[in-house]
Amino acid sequence: MKIQVCKKFSDTNKLQKKLAKAFVDDTITVKSCIDMCNICKQKPTASIDGTKLKAQSISKLISKIAKL
Repeated sequence: MKIQVCKKFSDTNKLQKKLAKAFVDDTITVKSCIDMCNICKQKPTASIDGTKLKAQSISKLISKIAKL
């Protein structure tokens, strides 16, 4: 699974570390833009193999990704 996160999110480093811990075998990259303008600055967002997800918290985002 290919996971992309936006570098504009305020806690990008924390999000990237938690994703790496939860999804050890998957590729996690930080991109300058994942086409979720303005949402990515406020909430944790990710693009997983082209599917875009957002959540209120990092743990909720990880839960949504795990369900895919």
